[in-house]
Amino acid sequence: MRVLYITTELPYPLTTGFLRHYHFLRALGKRHGITYLTLTRRSEVSSETIAALAPYTERMQVFGTASASEPGFVQAVGRLPRSGQQIQRALRLRWAAQQLKRTVQELVQRERYDLIFFSGKDTFPAIEHVHELPIVIDCCDATSLRVTGEMQYASPARRLWLLLRYIEVRQIEKKLVKNTPHLAFASIRDQQAMLGPVQAGEIIPQAVDLTYWTRRSNNPRPNTVVFTGSMNYPPNHDAAVYLIREILPLIRSAVPGVHLYIVGRDPWPLLRRVAERYPEVTITGQPKDMRDYFEMATVCCAPVRFASGMQFKVLEALAMQVPMVTTPKAADGLHIDGEVPPVVVADNARDLAEGVIHLLKREDERARLGAAGRQYVEKHFTWERSIEKLELLWQAAVAPKDKPA
Repeated sequence: MRVLYITTELPYPLTTGFLRHYHFLRALGKRHGITYLTLTRRSEVSSETIAALAPYTERMQVFGTASASEPGFVQAVGRLPRSGQQIQRALRLRWAAQQLKRTVQELVQRERYDLIFFSGKDTFPAIEHVHELPIVIDCCDATSLRVTGEMQYASPARRLWLLLRYIEVRQIEKKLVKNTPHLAFASIRDQQAMLGPVQAGEIIPQAVDLTYWTRRSNNPRPNTVVFTGSMNYPPNHDAAVYLIREILPLIRSAVPGVHLYIVGRDPWPLLRRVAERYPEVTITGQPKDMRDYFEMATVCCAPVRFASGMQFKVLEALAMQVPMVTTPKAADGLHIDGEVPPVVVADNARDLAEGVIHLLKREDERARLGAAGRQYVEKHFTWERSIEKLELLWQAAVAPKDKPA
């Protein structure tokens, strides 16, 4: 097939939350002719990123980097004090989305494609009025679900912004599911959040590369708790602060020698300030190899209070055979084929702390959960399995439809 493939951000490097589409491109680009168009929020795109994606595409075009062709007011607003650069990024993204839309219209009219494969909320205007081709939409996670969850813990000022964001993304989500019957969701929870009781679309879960996420040693440090993830992502930032302020003191009272590692790129200043008050907390930033921290961990704890989709941090920990203590918000995305994930689940600080304490003191239970976690991922969350399901969805979208008699 010849596929017009559209995303909202570049899926590289693999430390970003968009790596799902790297694995899709890498596998499907070998079997199909792909024209790849994407927005980006980066001021520039590295040659390493281009080199990683180009082999799987016939053509690639990125919209949103700083360029001389963008309107002068976009360049000028970036020089304003305080919020100038933030406003500039928002304006640049909107301008780039219009450029993307124009390019899609031109390509659809000028060239022959069998299918449009599309992902993202900010990119939706690019396909909203395209009716010439079958469209498969990767809804992935329900952004509205994450936004409503964050509103419970946000400041009043941010809560107002989140309300406006919720209204915007919910409108887009409703349009997405009306645009085509060929829909992909990361989890049953996200499918239900976007569709309600209607059963439609296909569950194509996130996954992990089991060749990479495999233990190389089995000598965890005693009383070592690890939380991983991109720390500039609001659910992870909130979870890290919550873990340090409210959960760690309860663990420390029962396990005096406990040490907590917060592992992930771009921690916000507030998280660093909070961690400075606790000598038993280490903020690492982005490590060269995340596996090193999973292998040193006695227990992983992911106290995520608002989320959508599926948490890579939990899948990676399970693949690395590290016992996981987490919340219903994170665990619910892992339910699949009627099975319950082998993680310890609790929904308040005291119960989360007790779950961690129990595992720190019980080597046999850690071993049991570690082995069960690896088996669960091997059974349900491999890229080969998800890519096969996606390709079948593509084939269903382009299959001839029976005409009514």
